[in-house]
Parts: sequence; structure tokens; C-alpha cells
Amino acid sequence: MTVVDLVQQIGDLLTDIDTTLSAPELSMEDPQWQQLYALRKHLDDQQRELVKKVIQRDDQKFSDFAIKIKGATDSLNSTIGNLTKLNSIIGTIAQVASWLDQALKLV
Repeated sequence: MTVVDLVQQIGDLLTDIDTTLSAPELSMEDPQWQQLYALRKHLDDQQRELVKKVIQRDDQKFSDFAIKIKGATDSLNSTIGNLTKLNSIIGTIAQVASWLDQALKLV
């Protein structure tokens, strides 16, 4: 997976999160909404950071994180609209953000 692919994958996830945040049955006062919004903001910041940095494409550690992130975002894409699984979704997004933090440290 290239950096461009990863940036696009994060963008797709951000769009899905935005759709979930705008669901009428989820109130902005709900602590889960606020937690999801904070994670969304963090992912958005990380995506911008990835765009700014030059990452060596042949770095195996980065590739390993990119594969983990792709798997997690693929899984999220199938469940993110299901508000009954919001705790699981928040946990997975937090894991994606953690992997991105580690990937950003490689540059």
C-alpha cells in the first residue's frame, strides 16, 4: 500500500465517520458522539500530517502499519453505520489512530 492509498483510505473512513456523526438518532450531547468526533478530528490531523511528510515507501514497518490500518478500515466500512456497534467502532478507530501515530514516528 502506498502513502497515497493510505491517505485515501483514511479519507474514506473520515467520510463514513461524518455520516455516522450526522445520524439523527445520535445526539451531539451523547458522550459517544463526542468521543467519535474527537477521534475523527485526530484522524483528520493524522491524515494531514501524512500528506506533509515524506515516507520511505520501502520501509517495512510502515508497510506493516498500512496493512493493519487497511484491514481495520475495511472492517469499519461494513459496520460503521450500525449505531448499536458504536463502542466497537470507537475502539477500532482508536486503534487505527494509534497505528497511524506509530507510522508517523517512522519519518
